[in-house]
Amino acid sequence: MMNLISFPKYLPQKRKPLFRKPAGSFRLSVLLSLLVGAHAVFAAPATGANTARKQIHASVIASAASSIKQEAKRRSWPEYQAKMNVFIPAEVSQYPACNSPLTASLPGGDRLDLNRIRYDVRCGDSGGWDVAVTVKPDIYLPVLVAKETLERGQVLSASDMQFRKYNISSTRGGYITNPDDIVGLTVKRRLRELQPISLSQLEAPVMVERGQQVVMIARQDGIEARTMGEALKKGRKGEMIKVKNSSSERVVTAIVDGMGVVKMVYASGN
Repeated sequence: MMNLISFPKYLPQKRKPLFRKPAGSFRLSVLLSLLVGAHAVFAAPATGANTARKQIHASVIASAASSIKQEAKRRSWPEYQAKMNVFIPAEVSQYPACNSPLTASLPGGDRLDLNRIRYDVRCGDSGGWDVAVTVKPDIYLPVLVAKETLERGQVLSASDMQFRKYNISSTRGGYITNPDDIVGLTVKRRLRELQPISLSQLEAPVMVERGQQVVMIARQDGIEARTMGEALKKGRKGEMIKVKNSSSERVVTAIVDGMGVVKMVYASGN
């Protein structure tokens, strides 16, 4: 699927149109319909007004599109769209066009921040120039939202959520794209209808209550033994709690492994 690029439209006038140089920061929004696996191609114009500006714009758009594509692959995003908001300093209108390909790079040591990407753009010509340019992408992709209001303590099922296209650049606290990652978790804070769901709003359900009789599993050297015990603290899966062996009345440390099941923890070498 081809990338779609939309530029601002200008209505024709009866008389010869007047073109004015922009004052202050230059801002141009380009809508890219990007699919994972799609390739973006941008040509830097060699002639026309403000050619340096156009070259810079094309360079950072291509770099940002490539960065977002890599991030989409890393995070296994489904189909997504990105709208690039580019901010170029006004003094660029005084720069000559560059005869060699521009290079756009992230400042040394900077991590990619998809909310605000800063590029150092350089012209390699003799007596060339360099400029700092900011790209603020709006990235839209299907994320999981609450189908209806979800109350605290509710255990999530697949029927409690649905996909909705959302601008993740403005989403605080993260987002979820795979329902398998959160089915079975418990709502930590009340979720409003159509509110994006994030891991920070969820927690593993309590699988062992304090005072509950639990199955204690001990494995060592390929041998498994089971006995009953009493949980001295409530716990969620993966949490370590104290358990009293019902037979020996010895208190030991165990890891919650399932509903009413714990696994014994052994010190290294024992």
